[in-house]
Amino acid sequence: MRYRWYILIIGVTIFWLALMANFFRLQVHLHDNFESMAKNQYYRKIKLHAQRGIIYDRAGNRLVTNTIHYDLAADPKLVKNKKRIAELCSRLFHQKESEFRKKLNQKGRFVFLARKRTEEEIAPILKLKDPGVIKIPVFRRSYLYGEYAAQLIGFTDPDDRGIGGLELQYDRMLSGEDGQAILQYSPGGRLFYNPEFQIKSPQNGNNIYLTIDKNIQTVVEQELRKGVEKARARAGMCVVMDPQTGRVLAMANYPSFDPNRQEKYPPYNKRNRAVSDLFEPGSTIKSFVAAILLQTKLKKPQDLVYCENGRFSYYRSVFTDSKPHGWMTFKKVVSHSSNIGMIKLTEDLPPNTMFRFLKSFGFGSETGIDLMSEAKGILEQPRTWSAITRASLSIGYGISVTTLQLAAAYSALVNGGKLYRPYAIWKITSPEGRILEEHQPKMIRRVISEPVSKKIKEFLEAVVEEGTGTKAKIKGVKLGGKTGTARKINPNGGYYHNKYIASFAGFAPLEQPKYVCVVVVDEPKTFFYGGQVAAPIFKNILSRILNLDTSIPHEVKNDDDFLLVQKNTSLPDLAGLDAQSAIRLLESKDLDYRLQGEGAYVLRSSVKGDEWTLELGDHFTTGSAIPRLSGLTLREALSLLDLSKINLKIKGDPTGIIYKQNIKPGTVVKKQANLVLTCISP
Repeated sequence: MRYRWYILIIGVTIFWLALMANFFRLQVHLHDNFESMAKNQYYRKIKLHAQRGIIYDRAGNRLVTNTIHYDLAADPKLVKNKKRIAELCSRLFHQKESEFRKKLNQKGRFVFLARKRTEEEIAPILKLKDPGVIKIPVFRRSYLYGEYAAQLIGFTDPDDRGIGGLELQYDRMLSGEDGQAILQYSPGGRLFYNPEFQIKSPQNGNNIYLTIDKNIQTVVEQELRKGVEKARARAGMCVVMDPQTGRVLAMANYPSFDPNRQEKYPPYNKRNRAVSDLFEPGSTIKSFVAAILLQTKLKKPQDLVYCENGRFSYYRSVFTDSKPHGWMTFKKVVSHSSNIGMIKLTEDLPPNTMFRFLKSFGFGSETGIDLMSEAKGILEQPRTWSAITRASLSIGYGISVTTLQLAAAYSALVNGGKLYRPYAIWKITSPEGRILEEHQPKMIRRVISEPVSKKIKEFLEAVVEEGTGTKAKIKGVKLGGKTGTARKINPNGGYYHNKYIASFAGFAPLEQPKYVCVVVVDEPKTFFYGGQVAAPIFKNILSRILNLDTSIPHEVKNDDDFLLVQKNTSLPDLAGLDAQSAIRLLESKDLDYRLQGEGAYVLRSSVKGDEWTLELGDHFTTGSAIPRLSGLTLREALSLLDLSKINLKIKGDPTGIIYKQNIKPGTVVKKQANLVLTCISP
């Protein structure tokens, strides 16, 4: 009996020792594991998104900003009505319902349902007050002027990471540093901030100021587009530069794209072709060859040359002119763009000298601009030249350049002979406004003397006054320029017979050039000469730029075409809208506004410059006026409509732009009305 008692005592002792050991193991050795499991069950870390830096033009106008949006997420374990939420998500976000059901049935505690949506878009889901639905405020990139300077500025992905242009190149400086907060689940399953956990505040990104002038960029974009479409061309490029500093005032490519909807456009539209695409310049190179001949004193402006009546055999190659010419002075060879005359004038020019000067003008090298993806061009070493290379180079073949290179080189040609490094970034500042980096004009080298530069400007004035560039002439303004026409290279060998590059490089005013503008048109179909296609585009651009610049005397043209683009708002008359909707729309467009009076509705609205004035009152409480919705996205239209009084029907592409509405703008709706909006793809 005593033996059994001892066994019982020993057994109980062993049991309690084992139990205590297990408690020790659970509370000490496995403490961290269980604590982590508990935190995963009751706490959730979320990222507090930093606001990406703003991009401004040189006058401080916002080109790119951020608007508040929301990420919609869910905790599958807490969602009460998965079927209803999946149905709503499918209808609101235009995706298959099965995809959302799959997300809501996952085993994890967190899943995204939609990214970067407006509060209005996700409102129907939030109204369900489901404990498993999570709304997280985030910022979304907003490109206020749509397509303007799109290839230069670039774009971001849904997570606001730069994937093109300056957005990619300066991604680290723009992106800032995200913060962090810890959310805790309440006993009811809702998420809330726990003040016991310290919040790591986000650090917003740095801001970038460009040298681009918003108004000049607008002019260039509009006129380039009109010119390219008129010529039925494949594409067009243009760079406007300050020749005295190297500042890029405008850089445009057409066709372009809208960074707000960049996924709808092909890669070709997104490339900054003014910096990356090479072409043979044709006769625009003759200005530099003429400068070399004058600088080396090999020729004088009055020297005569016989142009063989338009046809010339040279080392078993035949060169022609667009028109037959006999005897011509050196100056007329340039102004009338005689290929034969230029070839003959360069016969005594040593290849090494020609190469050295062309290299000094920047050809065959990167300009050093503060932009990525720049092509350096092609200029072969003299040791590789054939018997006709010098002749080909003198008329713009056998050398490849970019639009930017040509603009930088022409700036040196007309500013007194100084080659500047072009730059598009003026400065980078901290969110508080402290200057972190600032770019200044930088002269690389002197290429030609001031007297030679002055003489070349006289040559180029003659091009516009009496030569091949008369379509670039602007009444009341002295200016100069040079036309260029070149056949495109066939990748299979030789040149196409029906594909051309038409160009014009010009400057104004003549004595103290303030603007250099290079226009390049790729594969025009109507005409192919630079004087017919590119020169008129140059004229239209410079005419409108001069209308903006009161410091240069000229004949001002009063024309509706000179209206500048406003921010990408397409705003309707705001009268009749409830005040909160009107204010929300103005803020989303980054527009300044001021309020007059008190009330729930907008009685009258007006705009002066970029500032809107809203006169408030209660006059519209008995009914709502239908605003003008054409030009808006469907999302923007919905924020302006009182859907309690409207039955809305959408025709066409709901992701596009509204171009038609069946109810006349301004109509006051007092009871249920049927509004039909017709949308087209952007």
